[in-house]
Amino acid sequence: MVRTTAIWNQDSILELLTRELDRTAREGGDLCVMLAGMDPSADAGKEQLAQSEPILGEIAKRFTTLLRSYDHIGRYGSGQLLIVIPGSKLASVLPVAEKLRQAVEQSSVDVGTNNFPVTVSIALCDAASRNEGEALRELSGLLRQAQAQGGNRVESAKKLPFTPPRVTLRPKRRLPLWIAGGSLLAALVLLCVFVPSTICAPFLLRNILDSSELPPQLPADCQPTTERPSDATMKTLDSQREARGLQLEGTITCKIKSAGPKDHSIQIDQQWLDSIYVNGMLQDKRHVLLAATEKVSGGTLFTVEQCLMPWWTYFKQPQDRCWEQAEFWK
Repeated sequence: MVRTTAIWNQDSILELLTRELDRTAREGGDLCVMLAGMDPSADAGKEQLAQSEPILGEIAKRFTTLLRSYDHIGRYGSGQLLIVIPGSKLASVLPVAEKLRQAVEQSSVDVGTNNFPVTVSIALCDAASRNEGEALRELSGLLRQAQAQGGNRVESAKKLPFTPPRVTLRPKRRLPLWIAGGSLLAALVLLCVFVPSTICAPFLLRNILDSSELPPQLPADCQPTTERPSDATMKTLDSQREARGLQLEGTITCKIKSAGPKDHSIQIDQQWLDSIYVNGMLQDKRHVLLAATEKVSGGTLFTVEQCLMPWWTYFKQPQDRCWEQAEFWK
């Protein structure tokens, strides 16, 4: 029988339903059944009522274009079509039933030279693990219920189970080994280069805020004097101070008197100077002392300039002195 031009009669479609019910009970699986019925209309004339069977045939043709080749459709009652859909759950058949309903509603049915506006109501149920009589009774009741509510609607035998949305968790991306290795190397560089400066920073800040002065270190026999060092000595001290970017805070001059022509105090003073003032300079934190000696009449002048290192220069200088204060780094 060619499906596009004819449909199963009532006996044949019921036999196909029985076979599918037996197969489902034997092998397991899903089975859904639909019952579609033409909705009664108060506007339908005698001609439309007389053409109800040809109209139903045209509706069946529209249905077959939307059904699968192994779905079964046949006449059941007056103006009704029974559709057997094997291997499908109720949730997946409901959209199909809605498409069938829309296929009839969207355009009039042509029979000969006449066209008739028609709508259908469709009932559907899950027939797996049920007998034929029970399924057909339920479908008939659902179809009457749909048509009583105005028709042109789809009614299912039970509420469809809620299917929660599928959430797909993406696997966490793992960093390639070379990125992880590079990050570890960068961390080691930061530890070796920047951490020491960070550890030293509190000592540097404390020294900057410290307002105490460094008293000048003078020889024991050096007495205060009003004599002034020569311009050459002062130029030497000024050059040293400017080369280091120091700020002058004060100058102290004392004199070591000579005991006679054979006095060797100048050599002794120079030895003391070299041991205390290395390269003519003594530094403690930001405080710097610049020293110079000069042979004058009656002895030796000892001149000390008290200087202060600017804080920005202090931060930039090598931090060896800072490590001496930080016992942790020894």
